[in-house]
Amino acid sequence: MSRNGHVADESWQMIEQAVFRLFEELAGKNAGDHVAIGGRLAELGWSEIEAEYSAEARELLFRAQGRSLALTDCLDRIMLAELARLLDGPADRVMLPDLTAGCVPGSAAGRVSGIVLGPLEGRIVVPVSGPTGTVSVGVVDASRLDGQRLDTFDASTYWTRASGPLDVPLVEASTQWNQALAAARRALATELVELAERALRIAVDHVSVRVQFGAQIGSFQSPRHALADAWAVLSGARALLGESWRDGGDLSALGAKAAAGRAHRAVSDVALQVCGAIGLTAEHDLHRYVTRGFQVDALCGSHDQLEALLAERLFEDHTPGRALPAVVSWAE
Repeated sequence: MSRNGHVADESWQMIEQAVFRLFEELAGKNAGDHVAIGGRLAELGWSEIEAEYSAEARELLFRAQGRSLALTDCLDRIMLAELARLLDGPADRVMLPDLTAGCVPGSAAGRVSGIVLGPLEGRIVVPVSGPTGTVSVGVVDASRLDGQRLDTFDASTYWTRASGPLDVPLVEASTQWNQALAAARRALATELVELAERALRIAVDHVSVRVQFGAQIGSFQSPRHALADAWAVLSGARALLGESWRDGGDLSALGAKAAAGRAHRAVSDVALQVCGAIGLTAEHDLHRYVTRGFQVDALCGSHDQLEALLAERLFEDHTPGRALPAVVSWAE
């Protein structure tokens, strides 16, 4: 394993290169489209890769997605993998909670509502909250739901607000839904960290070549300190994320996504500041990584929502003298 927890052998490096090329191709040929990626992954022998590398393979998909800005069904794929044992057949999408709900599935009086990534088509797995915090799931054909494409902050994304009647059998799925949600948060955190990394690199490159008052901007203390602080925040989020992939639990996934969203916001603020007005123009790449990150952060709980939820989780059963649960362990 490498320092960052990635496999360091030559075969893995070849896999990384192939996946990065695939996502760059998808982003170039299918700009603005939501792509089902299963067939292209099968061409790479993805089932064998996942069997050998497991978590590293999942992580790689979302690093590649963040780097390329491609739009794929990868998030649906990893959530469906956690829910597959409960379903009576294949499914195509998972209905995610509305943004205001954070991570609580929505249902009321026999109806469901939520967000579907991409167009509303195929068979949709719908989670439904129970009265005591339980979650059940059912599968609804997209033709039975009403869908409206959302006017999103990142205009290049394709999200659909879906709603409709709930008249299908439900299966109790609290454990599996929590596992699917944790998998989604780890994946989204990975994408957010990669998006922040790209934004920070753009900002560093900018201050390295831009000249003011006869000197490179990067030679001035203010931008140097701001970029160093942003890098430190991003490094902390990356460490939490690496621990989450190793741990595999829902609490570490929650913390990782909260930290990744916070880090992306910190990096975006600094990058936009040091790049100035040019970073906001359509011709410049910076805004693409900033707006996509803000969009991704909103899924499955924004960093603000998750920080509040994390505090509730940590302190809900706390009594004086009792240690808080460990979120991250660190060993030299």
